[in-house]
Amino acid sequence: MNIFGKIIYGRKLVEAGISIENGIITKIGKQISGKKMKGVIMPAGIDVHVHLRDFEESHKETIKTGTLAALNGGICLVVDQPNTKPFVDSERRYLERIRKAERFVNVDYSLNIGLTRKNYTEIQEIVRKLREMGYNPKVGEVFLCHEREEYRIDYEIIKSLKTFLTIHAEDPAYVISNEIPNFKYRKREAEIEAVKKLSDGGYYFCHISTKDAAKMIFKSPSYIEVTPHHLLLDESDYERLGRLVNVNPPLRKREDREFLLSNFHEVDVLASDHAPHTIEEKMEGASGYPNVETLYPLMMGLVFKGALNIFDLSEKIAKNPAEIFGFKGYGEIKEGNYANFAVFDISQTEKIKAERLHSKCDWTPYEGFEAIFPHTVILRGEIVKEGGEIFEGFGRVYSNRDL
Repeated sequence: MNIFGKIIYGRKLVEAGISIENGIITKIGKQISGKKMKGVIMPAGIDVHVHLRDFEESHKETIKTGTLAALNGGICLVVDQPNTKPFVDSERRYLERIRKAERFVNVDYSLNIGLTRKNYTEIQEIVRKLREMGYNPKVGEVFLCHEREEYRIDYEIIKSLKTFLTIHAEDPAYVISNEIPNFKYRKREAEIEAVKKLSDGGYYFCHISTKDAAKMIFKSPSYIEVTPHHLLLDESDYERLGRLVNVNPPLRKREDREFLLSNFHEVDVLASDHAPHTIEEKMEGASGYPNVETLYPLMMGLVFKGALNIFDLSEKIAKNPAEIFGFKGYGEIKEGNYANFAVFDISQTEKIKAERLHSKCDWTPYEGFEAIFPHTVILRGEIVKEGGEIFEGFGRVYSNRDL
């Protein structure tokens, strides 16, 4: 199979053909002809922060429905988080969830492993064994602040570990109750203080929401992840969203949002923190937004408006996640990598409507927002979305032995 069009090739936009054999890019060149792709051929995205629920929470989302949403939004690989019910904190539970993903997944799938107060002395050995099996677990998302004590990790435990940690940086000393049941508001100081205590450790900080924390991480050896909701939404959206608004970290001040967006070029990774709940659960204070399907399309909408650089977006949503998390063969359009593409017609904007999305939770905080969805998605050389048609079941569990 060959395709031809305008390609994001490193930090250049080139018109060329791509030759694909057995799912791998074998050659890129102007002399190669093939199926013409309208618009821009981007590397398919890697979303390193999704909560696909399933297990005892399959009414919210399943691996199948969550990866279908990812596919429609131009994502080729997701990294599932371990704070499921039951929690993924052992080799046995990890393999149980991997087997579930192996039965049916729509994009490629990787799984992190959870850190608890009970397993922290064993976690590095668990990671070693899983890596020997070919999997690519990182430890986290690690919680400093959690309603259950066994999942609430002290700074001392974090600093004692010599493995890759992804950290939810909110200090429990700055959490206050709110009039909404089950909703405990995390003040901006919660994030700032946690980052201040850990930023020199070379950690991966999830969903940073404040300019103060971001500035510290920019100057440190640590990595910074941002989400679309902290780039696009702020405290002014509280009235519009009502009880749907709860998310951790919370929506921040306008100046925080604008700082993160204007300094997007300094960010390491863009991820969704896809955290679906039913509307009824949101009314009761559940925290999180469904984001995996709208992640790439919303950002391409910003590219269309001139608010984001297309090369920066490609880097933060594909190249950097692959490099930081060690996903061989992903992240860039180059010879030897998997043929994973999302093709966007930059002029074809549409308004997001929950009824057109694929997550089981059936709502979105971005109702009516302008976005550009990919008209074609290619996963390891297979066309899995074309026009309005989606072809399911082509995903697989990531293995570091495959390439």
